[in-house]
Amino acid sequence: MKYFGTDGFRGEANKVLTVEHAFRIGRYLGWYYGKDHKAQVVIGKDTRRSSYMFEYALCAGLTSSGADAYMMHVTTTPSVSYIARSDDFDCGIMISASHNPYFDNGIKLLNGAGEKMEESVLEGIEQYLDSEDDIPYAVRENIGRTVDYASGRNR
Repeated sequence: MKYFGTDGFRGEANKVLTVEHAFRIGRYLGWYYGKDHKAQVVIGKDTRRSSYMFEYALCAGLTSSGADAYMMHVTTTPSVSYIARSDDFDCGIMISASHNPYFDNGIKLLNGAGEKMEESVLEGIEQYLDSEDDIPYAVRENIGRTVDYASGRNR
C-alpha cells in the first residue's frame, strides 16, 4: 500500500495514521540507519494533541531498534530540516499535518541533508508496514536513548 504522499504519511490520527504505524516507522528507521553505526534521528512536532502520542511511539520504535532519538519538541519543519543537516543526523522526522484539520496528523521524513526522504527508503518502510516481518530488537547496551534536544530547536 502507498502510505507516503507528496508531503509524508497523513491522515486522521488513530484512524488512517495510527500509533502502530508510527512505532513501526521508528523501528524501520532505527534499523535502516543503524546497520553500521548507532543511528541518530532528530524529531520535531507541532502542537496537535496527537503529536505527543506519535512522538513517543516514534521514539519507542527508534530506541528499540538501537537508534538515539533527539527530541526538539514543538518546532517548525524548516528547523528540523536545518538541524538534521547541520548537526549531522542520519535523518529527521517532523510530526505535523500543516493546514489539515486538527484531528489529522502526519509524519514527514527528511534525509540527512534535510531534504525529502529518498523514495527507496519510503518504499522500504511501506513494505515493512504491510508485512508481518519484524526487525531485530536492540538489547543491552545497544538499546537507544532519547535526548532532549531543545538546544537544537533554540538555535
